[in-house]
Amino acid sequence: MKKLTIAVDATSIVNTGGLTHLYEILNHYEEKANPAINTIIIIGSNKVLNSLPKKNIFKNKTSFLLNSNKFFRLIYQIFLMDFFLKKNADILFSLSGDFIGRFNPVVGMSQNMLLYERKFWGEIKSFKEKAKLFINFKRQQKCFKKSSGIIFISNYAKKYVSDILSLTEKKTSVIHHGISERFVFKNNLKKSLKDYSFENPFKFIYVSTVHVYKNQWNVIEAIANLRDIGQAVSLTLIGSIIYKPSGKRMISIMKDRDPKNEFINYIEEVEYNKIQNFYSSHDGIIFASSCENMPNILIESMGSGLPIACSEKMPMPEFLGDDGIYFNPTLIESIQEALINLIRNLPLIEKRTNNLKKLKNFSWRDTSKKTFSFISNIKK
Repeated sequence: MKKLTIAVDATSIVNTGGLTHLYEILNHYEEKANPAINTIIIIGSNKVLNSLPKKNIFKNKTSFLLNSNKFFRLIYQIFLMDFFLKKNADILFSLSGDFIGRFNPVVGMSQNMLLYERKFWGEIKSFKEKAKLFINFKRQQKCFKKSSGIIFISNYAKKYVSDILSLTEKKTSVIHHGISERFVFKNNLKKSLKDYSFENPFKFIYVSTVHVYKNQWNVIEAIANLRDIGQAVSLTLIGSIIYKPSGKRMISIMKDRDPKNEFINYIEEVEYNKIQNFYSSHDGIIFASSCENMPNILIESMGSGLPIACSEKMPMPEFLGDDGIYFNPTLIESIQEALINLIRNLPLIEKRTNNLKKLKNFSWRDTSKKTFSFISNIKK
């Protein structure tokens, strides 16, 4: 039987979680586990391609259009990619689930729930931003409708998206992302509330980009309110601002509640391979997002061995289970109650130990094997 050439559409991937996912499934690719595959061609910009691992089985494809602006990239995606695929590939894996060309067969992937949870669109005042979401939704709708198979990364996303797009007859698979080993360490935090003071506060950390559904401003208010009632806590926020009005809102509340920069520390950029060092220097995790597909940051937080206060919104409970302290991320009072619950019940050894045990379910090697196996079986 002829071995397959799989093309991977990375033309919409930039320096985000999508790039991390692509890097890891390629880095953990094992030829012995995929005997049906001869070649994997990755299509993308030079910046993306140069950041990926190199193996003999991998081939790169770029174009000057993919190294230009979004308009030229779209020209390549719509009009030129089909010609290349028809001559060189047996099947296409669309990482962003946005391929709208004529080539078949295609396996799409769902990674962005904001395209579907439209209640958040009302909080976005920018017409340009809303138009971008709508266009990306229509592209994904077209891609998934024509796809021979679809990969989801959470059961929540599979049900939500399938219901909206009526995908019940499609071949689908839920394949979780993995976790890098550098995030996994057993933090030996055994302190209780009495061990902390305003000179040595309980240090919370919240890692996430800044957007309307990330709720950093509510977390800041909750932390400030706790200090007002005598709780010795501080907060580190890490993450770039991807929606400017949300960034302005966060900075404004920071200045209002902590004008002397005493207990709120905002760090806009940290290299991905250094994030784990920040977890190890803190005492507790906050994850306050209202809209996720599979929250990689939450999985990485579980690996830190720290106690976690987490948004109650799905799919967070799908992964954290009973081993977090949950809150409504849109209500400051709910966040406060969860944080008080966490610090008053330290060290929460059982919950933290359970989270570390769960990590055996999140292996990049398994993710890679299952992904390429699913794609190969679609072509049979």
